[in-house]
Amino acid sequence: MFILSSRIVSNIHIANAFTSSKEHKAQHRQYYTRNFKATRVSMLQSSTNADDNDDLSLPNVLCVGETLWDSLPSGIYLGGAPSNVAVHLAYLFNSPSSSLTPKNDNNSSNRPTVAIAACLGEDQLGKEAVRRLVLNGVLADYIQFHPEWETGMATAILDSNGDATYEFNTPAAWDGLKQDDHNKEQKNVFVIGTIAGRLQNNHGATSLSTLMSIRNTAPEGTVILDVNLRSPWYEKKTVLELARGTAETKKRKLALLKVNEEELAILEQWCGIKETIDAEEDDGESSLFGDTLKARMEALAETLNTQRICVTRGANGAALMCDKTVSSSISSTFDENSGYSSPNKSNDSDTVGAGDSFLASLINSLFIRGEDPDIALQRACALGGYVASCRGATPAHSDAPDALKSIFSG
Repeated sequence: MFILSSRIVSNIHIANAFTSSKEHKAQHRQYYTRNFKATRVSMLQSSTNADDNDDLSLPNVLCVGETLWDSLPSGIYLGGAPSNVAVHLAYLFNSPSSSLTPKNDNNSSNRPTVAIAACLGEDQLGKEAVRRLVLNGVLADYIQFHPEWETGMATAILDSNGDATYEFNTPAAWDGLKQDDHNKEQKNVFVIGTIAGRLQNNHGATSLSTLMSIRNTAPEGTVILDVNLRSPWYEKKTVLELARGTAETKKRKLALLKVNEEELAILEQWCGIKETIDAEEDDGESSLFGDTLKARMEALAETLNTQRICVTRGANGAALMCDKTVSSSISSTFDENSGYSSPNKSNDSDTVGAGDSFLASLINSLFIRGEDPDIALQRACALGGYVASCRGATPAHSDAPDALKSIFSG
């Protein structure tokens, strides 16, 4: 089921940051106009006018990285972590059940927007990916098309708990995302991840250099880094540089660093702080809760140059630490939530996309609505719990049980 946004409005403009030839843009806008309902036409026409002026309407959130297809035992689903985040943000922004405008915005019709910057193949899977993204309310002006490489496909292998490991076609179009100069003055939210840079600068891949450029040129507190350490597709040096920035830009902190409990331990080891924490705590499980976890997160946040750090713990919920520069308190804040499980969990459910939906909700609450961290964490855990009970990464929010829906879309 796809959600068609009823209205998409943005009053922030930026020069087109991502390489996409006018010929390709024209071809795909014609494709949109022929195939989509009339409610989308006005948005496409306005995009065309913006292109004539070499200017695009910058969304409130720009997700940058991979758009691909997940092949699961239950079917083939549109995926890729940044794309999943974008779709869930579009669901939240355009939810008919609540007003999801920024906290102090009195214009209830001025809903926030989200776009995806990704590279697809010039094939049917690429066209279908664009079609689904647009139908779900995600702006597609920043999508590129690779002249040689196919649209990405990830074959997911599920374990007994529904957790997935992936096999990718390589190279794929999403390895070839390119970037031109972008407006460095606009303070918008950029969502990047580590997976899109998997090939480094090998085999003609360009996605890593694009991610690095965003990390090192975007204003402080506007970049969110979603760490996904999937062997063998990462290198220590690259992940740490995406977090810290280069030597010239280390003063620009990330807005948020998101990791899971396994990634937390790996990053601590890379940064040389794991041994210190272990020496203070004999019970390994308790180091993921309470004051010990807070100390671990504060140490890692300082080392990796981020204003906020979030650690997800699977069925045990998540924790969020915000430093004093973004907190209403005189010191850093630390919140935990034990998580939620859906009463309607199906027998063939999987956890694919649960972390992405969690991140989307966290972004919406913290950076769009301006909510307190404890509320943001509660909403994110509720949405992640719902998605973990479903098949595929982007189930419709309208199908969620009322008990969870009232939390994440309230």
